[in-house]
Amino acid sequence: MIWLLLLAVVSWIILFLRKKLSFKFGLSPKSLDIKPIKGLKKLSDHLERSLSKSYMGNVEERVMKEIKLKENEYSWRLLDLKSYFILTSLLKESPMFSGKVDDLWHQMLMFTREYDDFSKEYLGSTLHHSPNLKKSPEPDLRGFFDWVYGELFFIRNENIHLYKGFYRFPVPPNIIDEFKRLPENELVELYFKSDSKYMATVLSLISAMKKTAKKVKNYEKGTVQEMMRKNKQNYNAMLVPFISVSYYHYDDFSSYMKISSKLSSSCTSSCSSCSSCSSCSSCSSCGGGGD
Repeated sequence: MIWLLLLAVVSWIILFLRKKLSFKFGLSPKSLDIKPIKGLKKLSDHLERSLSKSYMGNVEERVMKEIKLKENEYSWRLLDLKSYFILTSLLKESPMFSGKVDDLWHQMLMFTREYDDFSKEYLGSTLHHSPNLKKSPEPDLRGFFDWVYGELFFIRNENIHLYKGFYRFPVPPNIIDEFKRLPENELVELYFKSDSKYMATVLSLISAMKKTAKKVKNYEKGTVQEMMRKNKQNYNAMLVPFISVSYYHYDDFSSYMKISSKLSSSCTSSCSSCSSCSSCSSCSSCGGGGD
């Protein structure tokens, strides 16, 4: 009898700790948390206008019935799907690296006519669903994806959770070299949509990536790991170190960039009263630190 009681108590403690330590989504920003890239706000606004309220209302209702989500999780998944849609309008190749975000995209596709209307309004053509079916991401593609994402958007704990971490895979040094030395038109041909309606945004993004590429330096491992310790949740401060380690230590990348994809929920909890992490001062890791 005593053993049964002890077992019940232990089980209750385990369940309590799991719930206490599980990731919590804070309140999401009302719009995408974008960086000052020319034309990006205009592109974001166009995306918002292309998603009709009735369509997205139906999507949300379906998602809530089909998928068990945590509080505020739907809003964060939707924001990251919008971020992904922006990437698809700029990049030649933009694989989907988040299963949770892809689930929401799949639910949007269930409304065939509305999705087609959205695609044509947003891009002028159908935005085809292209899930990344591989269990492990293609490292080079994921590294480049993270670089572009980090240039366009501020990275918050919720984004990190949905993508199971950022800056875990290096960018190939030859790609960084290309951004250091090639002219804009050649980079457009290699990596971006040359027929994009938002060429000004593409060129501004290339300019930002060129600046980052030119800032690379050969950090000592101890220096990088100290930066990681100080900024373990503030990925916005780690873009240049990420590109630097990719460039100088590609083959030894993982031993330099030891970023855990398992995040503490403490920051998100402390920021839960804010409408946007960028406005929350109670947790330094939520701040939009510069590069």
